Amino acid sequence: MTTRPPPQCLSCKHFRSPLVKGVPQPTWPTGTGSCDAYPDEVDAIPADIWWNHSDHREPHEGDHGIRWESNGAEFPDYVMNTD
Repeated sequence: MTTRPPPQCLSCKHFRSPLVKGVPQPTWPTGTGSCDAYPDEVDAIPADIWWNHSDHREPHEGDHGIRWESNGAEFPDYVMNTD
């Protein structure tokens, strides 16, 4: 069995944890979550960001100018999927 690296979103201060009361619950393990950049609904984070195909330190369509910012951790460069 193989595992995938965690989403870059988990180290971002804009990510809305499903563990916080009142935050919409993502449909994990297949769905994404929500965040300040993509707040409109559950699973609003684009899949290419969630699955580490796009680096969200760079602009991405629909992100309202909000990019990855540290929640106290460094950006996890090792998670970026280069396939």
